[in-house]
Amino acid sequence: MLALLPVLSTVLLGSDCSEPEAVPLEELRKDVAPAFDYGLYSDDEGQMKGERSAVLLVHRSSHLERVYADAQAGNNRAQALVRQLEATFHATGAKAAAMSEGLACPALPACAVKWQFLDELVPSRGEGGTRLREQLADGFVREARKQRVSNVAYAAALNVLLVGSTWKVATAAAAEARAAAGEGRVGAAEAGQVGQEVALEQRLALPGAAGRLAAEEAVAVEARRVQAEALEAGARYTNNVKELAQYRPSLTRPPEGVSPDNPLWPKYVAYWERRYKELAGNPELRGPLKWRPYEALTDMFGRARRFQGSATHAMRREVLAAQEERVWLRGMKKPQVDENMCVIPEGSTKRYFVDQMAVDEATLGPGQKPVVHSFSTKQHDFSGKTPKEAREQLRTDFAEAKTKYSGTVEIRRPGHPLFGRKVVVSRVHIIYDGSDLLPEVRKALLEEARTRGVELHFHVQR
Repeated sequence: MLALLPVLSTVLLGSDCSEPEAVPLEELRKDVAPAFDYGLYSDDEGQMKGERSAVLLVHRSSHLERVYADAQAGNNRAQALVRQLEATFHATGAKAAAMSEGLACPALPACAVKWQFLDELVPSRGEGGTRLREQLADGFVREARKQRVSNVAYAAALNVLLVGSTWKVATAAAAEARAAAGEGRVGAAEAGQVGQEVALEQRLALPGAAGRLAAEEAVAVEARRVQAEALEAGARYTNNVKELAQYRPSLTRPPEGVSPDNPLWPKYVAYWERRYKELAGNPELRGPLKWRPYEALTDMFGRARRFQGSATHAMRREVLAAQEERVWLRGMKKPQVDENMCVIPEGSTKRYFVDQMAVDEATLGPGQKPVVHSFSTKQHDFSGKTPKEAREQLRTDFAEAKTKYSGTVEIRRPGHPLFGRKVVVSRVHIIYDGSDLLPEVRKALLEEARTRGVELHFHVQR
């Protein structure tokens, strides 16, 4: 199962730690993926054919994502490959943590973790690439805590593994400070987005449960960011790599109308370069967004995150209220509310992140059936919608929530009282932005919610 471990270790930890180098990084950079064929990587039972085939599969984005898609569809051979890859990445993460400060190898800096090569080894940002990064991160987290790796090394590694950005906290904090001081070069929306990123990166450095929750939030945020980008309909550059090269943005020379101090510009350049590399391995991907649509998407994404956070705070205030005063958590005696909870629906291999999940701790005793509620937070603008269109939107949102967060799900958050257990979601809730809703639209939404059997709540962000 661990055929890939020496290769990953060589790339990320250097070549002086007595590890064989099965596929040099230089060879990977020149690799051109052939037509997909399972025979390139495994036997008929899904067992990998040595080290070279495994690392080439990981490196070829389109092939990796094909395997993950087939695994999700129930292909046994693909599922066997996925299990081996994920076990290997988990083990490699643990080894990286053990060596990240020379604890297992005295030949520093040869055994310092070289996270910058991860994007070349696993260029895909699709579900397959994301899942492998999650496994690498989980292995790293578990071993790092055993080895007492410093917060600095721990946070830096998680930032690359889970968020995929080398953007520095100091740069972001400085930009936010300039905005707060009223220099005018950084807009309020940009400052708000920067503030969220800074807060998350700072929390990654915290010890114990706080740092673990921040790491999980980073995974959820990145997964949703990738999904939002894929659905964005704004203007894009070509996906032809040769033609695309002429549009490469410069970190130091942003286009006219964009200040060099704009904290979003370095993130856009990193996003553009990442997509450029992904296209080299998967020409079927869409080209990168142009600056203005990217800016608009980032602003929308940031506002949605702030609305979700506000709803979570409101829910936690309910936890402190008397039982008879609760609305969202009605009927729960001892609710526990968690944000960005990772779950896997029964019959699926895909992970989803529930905006909020509430569990009644009073129902967790032996022989009891846990009471579990899932919440989907949506910040739609209903101002231009008719009651009929509003109903259609709710139907769409409920269908999504039902697919991802209802029925039987497996809880995948370590440390949670239900971790690793399969539970039935007792109730599905949807939270809408209640700002400036017309009475007839609100009425239509509530009627549709009753018809669908979904709990609908309206929240006004404070």
